[in-house]
Order: sequence, then C-alpha cells, then structure tokens
Amino acid sequence: MRSVIRRALGTQLLVTAAVVLAGGPASAQSPTPGPPRGPSVDGEVTGAHSIGSALTIRIDGTMPGGWEALHLLEATITSGDRELDRVRFDIEDNKLTVGDQPLIVGTGATATSEYLRVNGGDVIVTTGGANLSFEVDAHVVKTIPGDARFALGVVDDFGESAEATRSLAAPEGGGITWATVLALVAGALFIGGFIGNLVASKRRVPTRPSVYATVQRRLEIERASRTTEP
Repeated sequence: MRSVIRRALGTQLLVTAAVVLAGGPASAQSPTPGPPRGPSVDGEVTGAHSIGSALTIRIDGTMPGGWEALHLLEATITSGDRELDRVRFDIEDNKLTVGDQPLIVGTGATATSEYLRVNGGDVIVTTGGANLSFEVDAHVVKTIPGDARFALGVVDDFGESAEATRSLAAPEGGGITWATVLALVAGALFIGGFIGNLVASKRRVPTRPSVYATVQRRLEIERASRTTEP
C-alpha cells in the first residue's frame, strides 16, 4: 500500500514540475513595450501653388526628454519622383537654408531658391518641454506643380529621424493671391471712376451767360432806342 502511495506522489511531483517548467515564472514573461524614444513630427503647409502667392510651412517636432535633443527640421517639395525644393532649419546654429542659400533666422536677410523666397524675419520658432514648432512664410517665385507633396522631417542629435507627408491645404479664409488682390483693386478703381463720372454728369452746373454777350446785347438795345427817337 505504501509503495502505491509513493508512486502516486512521485507522479504528481513530476507533473507539477513539468507544468512549472512549461509555463515559466511570471517574471520571465515578455515585458510591456515602453514609449518610443525617438523623435516624431507633425505639421501643415497652407497657401497656393501660383507665382506671387504666400506659402506657410509649419513643422512640429517632438523629442522625449526635451526638444534640446533635436538637431534639424526640414520640408522637401516633391513632384512625382523629383525633388523640387527644400527648406531646412538647423536648430543649434539658428540657420535656415532655402535651396542652397543660407540665412540667419531673425535677420532681415533674404534667401531665394528656384521656387521660394524667404526673409529671415518671417520665421517663428516656439519651444517648450518636448516640443519645438517651426513656422516660415515663403513667397512663391515660380509656380509649384499642382501634384506637389511636402515631406516634413525631423532629425535628432543621435541620427534618428521621422517624416510625415502632407499635401497643400487651403489657408483659413480661402487664401488670396497677389494676382487676385491686383484684380480687385483694378476693378474697384474702374467702378469708382465710372460712378464718379456718372454723378458728375448728373450734377453738371448750367453754363453761365457770357459777360461780353450781355454787354453786346445792351449796346444793341441802346442803338435801337436811339434810331427810334424823333
């Protein structure tokens, strides 16, 4: 009887050990993945493609641990497989490169590439915590193709990068180009001149009698009165 009990206990212990080895301790389970350690990017591009228009590029970079670990932000304009233009902001040097033309942010210097012209005073940089926001107003000097896309990117000090692609969004309020402004001004001047002439013609002052004609008429009356006297 005791031998039977011993065999049963031995079998139970073997089964229990196999279950423990198969399942493993709770501490051996795979850990929960932590938050991302690299940078992330977001942003928007608003305005119009046509020459003379304004184009606003906004890039929002985020770096866990603080924005100070970000190295640069950039926006690349592409059409199909071609790169048309690029705007790059070097954070440490506070330098903006438009195409291959550099300028220092905050100055009155201007850089012009094939498609864009940017003034150093038209750049806004906002920082706080893990976030850095970069915004620049550029003038379109050459019409951008209608299928153009904008790749917004961020690179940190360790070489890690992130990218987001955006299409052109209409500005708030519909967006008005310089060509539209000039057309509106010309139309307003034409309408104003037409209405002014019309009002002037309706209010035209009657022509005053000539002084010489009045004198001539009196002389003729006096002559006629003399000839009729006896």
